[in-house]
Amino acid sequence: MTISTTKLVDDTLKIIVNSNGIGGEFQQKLVDVVGSKNASSEPKVCIANMQYEILGTGNVTVFFKNDTSKKVALSGKGNWGLKPDEVKIKDAVGDIFLNSDDTVTKYNLVIECHKESGYR
Repeated sequence: MTISTTKLVDDTLKIIVNSNGIGGEFQQKLVDVVGSKNASSEPKVCIANMQYEILGTGNVTVFFKNDTSKKVALSGKGNWGLKPDEVKIKDAVGDIFLNSDDTVTKYNLVIECHKESGYR
């Protein structure tokens, strides 16, 4: 099974996507940054906030396709990006992908990205 995504918002400032899926997914596209509204060459976004519910014992890892060093592993239930020690992931070009461990039975994730540069 592959990830199921629904774009909730794509305006001049941000992209918000709701997604759900199961474990064992590898390099599934979460946010289509390159194809987002008003994108020009090399659009950049930052991951500002994620609300998530991960069932099972594994992680869902969110990362930029072109820079896998900028990633976040999520497990359990909660939010990421609103706490002082959770700095926005930014300065990466490309779409945002996810991997889910085999031990994840189901997940729901809402991700909010802010458009930083490369937009008309």
